Amino acid sequence: MYVSQSDDSQSVRVEKEKTKEINIKALYAVIRKRLWLIALITIAVTFLAGIYNSRPETLMYASNSRMIVAASPDMISTVRVLFREPLVLNEIIEQLGINRSVAQLRGQIRIDSVDSSLVTVVSVVDSDPKLAAEIANTGVEIYKRVASETLGVTSIRLLTQAEENPFPINEQSNTIVLVGFMIGLILSIGLVFLLDSLDDSIKSEREIEELLGLTMLGQVTKIKRKDYSRYLKKRKTIVVRGETIGS
Repeated sequence: MYVSQSDDSQSVRVEKEKTKEINIKALYAVIRKRLWLIALITIAVTFLAGIYNSRPETLMYASNSRMIVAASPDMISTVRVLFREPLVLNEIIEQLGINRSVAQLRGQIRIDSVDSSLVTVVSVVDSDPKLAAEIANTGVEIYKRVASETLGVTSIRLLTQAEENPFPINEQSNTIVLVGFMIGLILSIGLVFLLDSLDDSIKSEREIEELLGLTMLGQVTKIKRKDYSRYLKKRKTIVVRGETIGS
C-alpha cells in the first residue's frame, strides 16, 4: 500500500514538472513570436521619455533660515501664517526691488515647523541662489516687526541665517528614462499576451492532439508562393523538353 502511494505521488510530481515545462516553453514561444513588437514599443516609449527628460528646464535653488517663534499654542499657527501675507510680502518686494506679484512670491515661500516645536523653518525657492537667500533673510526681519505691530508677538528670534546654495534642487537625472523603459517593456509584454489570448488559431501539434484526441503522424510543410511559382515553372520546362525529345 505504501509503495502504491509513493508511485502515485511520484507520477503526479513528474506530471506537474512536465506541465510547468510546457507552460514555460509556451510563454517563451509567445514572447519570441512577437519579439519585434516588444522591442519596438519599448524603444518608442524610452525615446519619448528621453525627449521629455532632455527638455530645457530652469534650475531652481533653495535657501533656508531658522527662527524661534515663542507664542501660545492658540496663536502659533496664526503667527506662522502671517509670514506669507501681503503685509510682509509687499515689503519684501519693495525692499529688494524684485519684479513679481505677491502671489508669485507666496508660491516661492514655505513655512514649516520642526517636529511640532517652536523652531520654524523659512524655505525660499528661486532661480537665483543669491536672491533666494536674500528673500529669506529680509523676510524674517520684516516678519519680526510686522508680527510685533499686528499681533503683539515680540518673542521671535533668528537662529540661522539663509545662505546661498550653489546646488540646484531640480538637477536633471535619468530616472525618467529608466521608468519609461520599464513602462514600455511591461506594456509591450502585456500587449503581446493580450494579442495571443485573442488569437483562436491552432499554433502547435499538441493543441491538435488535445482538440481531436488523435496522435499526429506527420505534417505538411508550408509552401511559399514564390517557391510554388518556381516549382510550376520548372515542371513546365521539363514537360516542354520531354515533348521536344519525343518528336
